[in-house]
Amino acid sequence: MKLLLYIGIALVAFCGVVAGTLYFGGALNKETLDSLKGSDVPPGEQNDIETVSEESRQLTALATALNDKENQLAQREEDIAKEEKRLDQERKEFENFRKEIDALLKRMGEQVDILDAEKEKELLDLAKTYEGMDEKKAGEILSKMPLDYAVSILKRVNTRKRGPIVQEMENAGAISEAILKESGD
Repeated sequence: MKLLLYIGIALVAFCGVVAGTLYFGGALNKETLDSLKGSDVPPGEQNDIETVSEESRQLTALATALNDKENQLAQREEDIAKEEKRLDQERKEFENFRKEIDALLKRMGEQVDILDAEKEKELLDLAKTYEGMDEKKAGEILSKMPLDYAVSILKRVNTRKRGPIVQEMENAGAISEAILKESGD
């Protein structure tokens, strides 16, 4: 918008300078204006009138070109405003989508925490069950389980009961090694 104002001011200033130059140069006087209206022009002044007329045509062409540029500029500004509005809308939609994803991730994290707590409770219950069993019977059952399940349960068994149970297992060495690895030792 400021650019249009500056262009308008420049155009008015230019026209003023041209009119002033013509006036003070003697080309813009009553006789010249009369001759432009159609009164008789002395033959010597005919070239001056043609020069003024040519300058007038050039000024008209310049004004027309300037007007066209102003129209193009206005159209571009309108297009830019539309694009900015579209981008703002997309930005808002993206932000809403991101918030939805964050909420879903939070809920999923809460669900994972609940499932982990439930799994831990079940493992503790199983550990208590095996603690209450005969060591030989507990060792037989745990030996038949996949190694990672057996280790998860045995890690939760009381350490005084764990030793005798592991001792009764067929794969006692592998179990002991796996328990140590999971413990970080």
